[in-house]
Amino acid sequence: MAEDLLAALDAARGEFLDALGAVDADLVTVPGVMDDWSVRDLVVHVTAWSEHATAALDLATAGRGEEFGYSRGDTDRMNERILAEGRSIAPSAALAREEAAFTAFRQRVAELDPAMLTLRLGNGDTVEEVIRYDGPDHYAEHTAHLRAWFGADDADESEAD
Repeated sequence: MAEDLLAALDAARGEFLDALGAVDADLVTVPGVMDDWSVRDLVVHVTAWSEHATAALDLATAGRGEEFGYSRGDTDRMNERILAEGRSIAPSAALAREEAAFTAFRQRVAELDPAMLTLRLGNGDTVEEVIRYDGPDHYAEHTAHLRAWFGADDADESEAD
């Protein structure tokens, strides 16, 4: 099961990076990818949620999983804070931070005792659920935004014709 999660995490991030490769460098800070978010904002966003998952895994493996109190009701407030803080980060620094955050997250998942996956955290979610919603599901969601805005799906369809 942990291997499946790791494979899903790697695949989702790979797709995200592929979608980033289609981005015109001049448009990285232009709003519009998702509401008024830019590509840089999305990179900072997935970074923060990878860090969020890493913190949850650190609590769980330290025997303090009950301290993980994230509520889905906190999401909008957290996203607003992440967006505001991220606007001052240079695109290259955002990419470097994402790589470091992903690497740490991936390492925690790789080292995780599979028995921990069913552990319920303080918010009622299992460790596996946190990995999925902060990791593969989140990367996939924002990969779709990148592809929709930059027309990667349209280019793929044109090549198929």
